[in-house]
Amino acid sequence: MSYNTPFSAPSRARFNIRRPRRSHALLVVSSALILVLAGSAAPALAASGTGTDPAAGRTYYSSKTPYVPQQTPAQLQTAPAGFLPVYTESVARHGSRALSSFKYDSLTTQIWEQARSEGALTELGTTLGPEVQKLTAANQKLGYGNLTGQGATQHRGIGSRVVERLPSLFAAIDAGTDTVAVESSGEARATASGKAFEQGLTQADPLIASHLPAAIDKRPDTLYFHKQDINADYQAYADSAKVSDAVDAIYAQPRSHEASREVLERVYTPAFVDRLAAGAYHFVDGGDGKTTVDNEVDAAMMLYNLYIIAPDMTEEVQVDFDRYFAGADAEWFAYLLDSDDFYGKGPAFAGSDITYKMATPLLTDFLDSIDARLAGSTTAATFRFAHAETIIPFAALIGLPGSTQPVTPDAPYSYATNDWRGETVTPMAANVQWDVFRDASGRAIVRMLYNEREIAFRASCTPIAPGSHFYDVSEVRRCITGQVAAASTAVADPPSGATSDPAGAAGGTAGTATLAATGQDATERDLLMGLALALLAAGAGASALRGARRASGGRPNPGDSASR
Repeated sequence: MSYNTPFSAPSRARFNIRRPRRSHALLVVSSALILVLAGSAAPALAASGTGTDPAAGRTYYSSKTPYVPQQTPAQLQTAPAGFLPVYTESVARHGSRALSSFKYDSLTTQIWEQARSEGALTELGTTLGPEVQKLTAANQKLGYGNLTGQGATQHRGIGSRVVERLPSLFAAIDAGTDTVAVESSGEARATASGKAFEQGLTQADPLIASHLPAAIDKRPDTLYFHKQDINADYQAYADSAKVSDAVDAIYAQPRSHEASREVLERVYTPAFVDRLAAGAYHFVDGGDGKTTVDNEVDAAMMLYNLYIIAPDMTEEVQVDFDRYFAGADAEWFAYLLDSDDFYGKGPAFAGSDITYKMATPLLTDFLDSIDARLAGSTTAATFRFAHAETIIPFAALIGLPGSTQPVTPDAPYSYATNDWRGETVTPMAANVQWDVFRDASGRAIVRMLYNEREIAFRASCTPIAPGSHFYDVSEVRRCITGQVAAASTAVADPPSGATSDPAGAAGGTAGTATLAATGQDATERDLLMGLALALLAAGAGASALRGARRASGGRPNPGDSASR
């Protein structure tokens, strides 16, 4: 069967019909089994249910949440008497961007066209195709994966507020020969974010222009570390069954199917959604052909990914995907997307640092840059621009709020028991900034801002006074590097002859996580879990899980180089 896209650009999408599979029965049985074996851990797999009223203002855009500064410079603590700013540095995620590729929009359009051909659209559903068409046209014009106008505005604002926050530092740079370093991962949207940030600096301080570099330096070693050969162990972990099994179990919950139906039946007839759920259709994306839709969860996740990108493209296109989602449904899909990032890049499993130890070179660069400046370096500021894959591990490495709690297989990640949220850990343009001050005696202190809100360093770090957000530089190096070293040594070396699979070392229960106990025998639980996952893998349930996760954007598909 041929498929013709309504878009002006030719579509490379393929559309195939295949026989209904046993997916529904297998998935119901295996999902129920997972919930039974989880015992008292079952509530930990459910969303908290709080704040789901759309009127409460919660949008649940996960890691695609547009950036909002959390404080103004005027709200920050002032430095102690006698201390003047001598250095500032930061790392930031790129600003709001377009869709990473012709994928979610391609597949949503294919599903919509099929439903239209069958007369299976609701009245609201008739509006979806044109909305997707507008969104696709805007992405084609801007370029998939590129920084949007809003993304540039976000970083111009952050740059301007750095000058506002540290006026005497920039005045000193203007009057002398000190320089400002600007670095990026090398990816286009990160570099574009750095350029927008430079515009913000010069708008607030025109004289700073002569102190900026002629070109933004590319530093993939510190800002794109997840792709480097040195981190092959992490790459193996990210593709391991340990991660996919943990996330698949979350996706397998009945609520995923319930939420998917609630969303899709606003757009399509129940009979059409039944056919989607039964595996009657097979859709392949029109981009690289590596993402498919095989069931209703896949289809809903495609639409959710359009819902969360639309707010990042408001300067390019006016579309309304909010009408297709209720707050509770959007929250559930945010939870699914967050689970992938949590296990793949965040705090993940207690007893393992595989997801965030690779950010150590970035932390070392932060600390060493301060030491260099205090020793006489002429670099008075360093601004770095990267990705969610940079911010999420760095946040876990240094213990930023929301990134301190790993989980165990007994008590999986959930909104009910864990503070990790993509919308707060790594929204678009998320940033970590350190400001360094020094007095006449040479004593140096530092404060940290996370998304422009001043926060404390780790609990093991002692501030210069109770309630202060300022710390001695030496104290920060001591407490942070000590914690990093402790985390690295907490994972015992495997015994002689043991497998070298890094995922095997990630399942320990050591660590400081506060987790709910299940009270269930571990041997029995693991046996049942294995049986449940085997059932899922045997039929379309596996497709419902892995297909939906491939669709979600949480973990890039193999070969998908688009960084988040």
